[in-house]
Amino acid sequence: MKTKDTKQSKYKLPHGDGSIYYIENRNRFAGQVTLLIDGEKIRKTVYGKTEKTVKDKIRELHIQAQAGNLHNPKKPKPMTIYDLADKMIEEQLMLNEIRQSSYDHKRATLKMLSSISDKEIKEVTEEDVITFFSGCLDYSQSSINKMYQLLGSVFNKAIRTGIIEISPMCDMRRPKSKQKHIPVRALTINEQIKLLNILKTEDIQYSEIMLLSMFTGMRIGECCALEVEDIDFVENTVSVSKTVSRGEYGTSTVNETKTEAGMRLLYVNEDVAEFLSDCIGDKESGLLFKSSNDKLITTNQVNYSYSKAVEDFTIIDNSVYGKVDLHSLRHTYATRCIESGMPAKVLQNILGHTDINITLNTYCSVFEKYRNEHLAVADDYMKANNLAIA
Repeated sequence: MKTKDTKQSKYKLPHGDGSIYYIENRNRFAGQVTLLIDGEKIRKTVYGKTEKTVKDKIRELHIQAQAGNLHNPKKPKPMTIYDLADKMIEEQLMLNEIRQSSYDHKRATLKMLSSISDKEIKEVTEEDVITFFSGCLDYSQSSINKMYQLLGSVFNKAIRTGIIEISPMCDMRRPKSKQKHIPVRALTINEQIKLLNILKTEDIQYSEIMLLSMFTGMRIGECCALEVEDIDFVENTVSVSKTVSRGEYGTSTVNETKTEAGMRLLYVNEDVAEFLSDCIGDKESGLLFKSSNDKLITTNQVNYSYSKAVEDFTIIDNSVYGKVDLHSLRHTYATRCIESGMPAKVLQNILGHTDINITLNTYCSVFEKYRNEHLAVADDYMKANNLAIA
């Protein structure tokens, strides 16, 4: 209908489902079109400075409507896997249920679900989930576990909120990676001696970080996040409360440790204290370790230097089973502690494990070996004193 502020254009939309007109008091064109969205006819209005701009916008609306990309505002938007997972992760961070580092890891895991996450939750079938995971079997078991856990949490949340009644994963077991699992091992004593000599005598970048991990059991990210203020030379302690981790967009930042158990106070001996004093030098505050361009050092940077040194100087005995990587430095410290007779509970606190079972399971073979040795010593003692069952 015309008004005194509106001049009807000659252009009519196909099939008589709308028109373009000029609005004088707004000095622009407007176009109206009726589209079939979510099974209902919805009237849309677009604006532009020229008639051609409005025509183009209307054509684009037709394309989007036919592709099913438009949504009827009168109907609740269907909840997708991504929508609910995104909501869950944001709420967990907001309620302080997870730390920033865990938040970043969950966001990264959500990206890995991209081939299924745009599906409407109510429409997802068990077959959809099986198809998704069958395409992920070349991932590491750790990555598969994270995706399995997040996807399961989404469906459980959907049940609690009444979106679905049964999870499509209710009868599904955790998928197994096709990658051959080779456990990360500690360095043998001979390997450790060789590496020590190299780190002390050769110009190896980030050698101080590697040495600190090897003699404290700290994670590399925790070493990289250390500040001068974290070290107390009166009590000879190191306060571990932060770690360097990679965020959702690949940038490295300093965050709190992943768990509360990770926040711990380490007591160090005089040698380590002297070593830390040398690392600090004339620094009064701030990061203990920085890159050559005065920036944060990442785990990847240390890993590259470590791997190169290990290979260049032929440190590893390949006849010993197990994978040796940067995390082996932490394993090496833990293994030497167990070999010295340290109780598992003490080691748990030093390593920052949330549960003693993590410590026992991670180092079960080492504990088993030295338990048997202690039993043999006890047997010899009893036999020497004529104490025998028969």
